[in-house]
Parts: sequence; structure tokens; C-alpha cells
Amino acid sequence: MTPPGQGPEPSKSRQRRERERAETRTEILRAARELARAEGWDAVSMRRLADRIGYSTNYAYRYFKGRDDILLAFVKDGFVRLADTMRSGGTSVQAAAAAYLDFALDEPDVYQVMYGLGGVHVPAADTITEGNAVGAVIADALGVADPYDDRIARIWATAHGLAALYAIRKLPVDRAHLHRLLAASVDDLLRTPQRPEGDTR
Repeated sequence: MTPPGQGPEPSKSRQRRERERAETRTEILRAARELARAEGWDAVSMRRLADRIGYSTNYAYRYFKGRDDILLAFVKDGFVRLADTMRSGGTSVQAAAAAYLDFALDEPDVYQVMYGLGGVHVPAADTITEGNAVGAVIADALGVADPYDDRIARIWATAHGLAALYAIRKLPVDRAHLHRLLAASVDDLLRTPQRPEGDTR
């Protein structure tokens, strides 16, 4: 008997179709990431992906509207996983910032498309919810309720700045050095008194 308020359970054939659809989407995304790692995100196209997985281009369009839709899937998933990584890293601001930097260093290809570092662009308006989750983790670590607290942006900008400079080879230091730079910057920020709103001194 179906519980009140719930629809009938999907048929086995529909469940199979949904599972096959999810598997095919995953296969296309895996091929896109492999191609991006080998040749850069600019090389990712529906035709190239179809050739890579042995399907027709029209078949690939049944699962994604186009290249931009594929990039958007990576950006949304990247921000969700980044926020999860930061939450699991610990409850302190330092731990959240360190987890942020580790994600950027461990998954440079995904981080690149998340922030448009490789010349690819996904409209920020399409990923507001997922992106805001990262700021929410920093806010929780700071113990503040205001999502526009200046310290959130400063910590986020510091972690991102170090990751971006490292990615474009403008900061030729090792991973441990990057973490020391980030930790020192966050410590300095946390020691600086927060100015009242409107105080321009």
C-alpha cells in the first residue's frame, strides 16, 4: 500500500531507464573531465565527447543541452563538494580555509572551471546557491549569522587568491608553504578587530 501523500512507486522499467540515464550522464561527464585534463576545457565539445564515448552527437544532446550545460554540471558539483570538504575538515576557521586550499590543489581541473581560470566561463547567476554554501561554511566557522560579514569575503578571497596564483605558476612554492601563507593570513585577519558598519577610519 502506498503511504499517504506519496505517489505510486515507479515501475521497474522506469527505474531501469532512470538508472541508465544517470549512468550515461556520468559517462559523458567522465569523458569531459578526461578530455579537459588532457587538452584543457576549451577542447570539450559535444562532438568530441560523442566521439570519445562512441555515441552520436545527437545522442549526447539527449543528456545535456550542450557544452555549457556540461560545464555548469561540473561547477555546481564542484561547489557542493568543496563546501562538504570544508565542513568535514573541522569546525575552526583555519580548518575550513585549509580544506578549501586542499580541494583547489587536489582537483585543479575542477577548480579551474569553477572559477573560470582556464578561459571558460559559466554565468555566476547559475551557481549562486552552490557558491553561497561555501560562504556559509566560513560564516559558521566564524560564528556569525550575517552572510555579508566582511571577514567571510576576506578569508574566501585569501584562500582563492593563493590557489589561483599557484595555478597560474605565479607563486612557485610547495604545498606546505602555501598552507603556511594561508594560516598566517587567516590568523592576522582574525586578530584584527572588526570595524562597525560605516566606520571608514
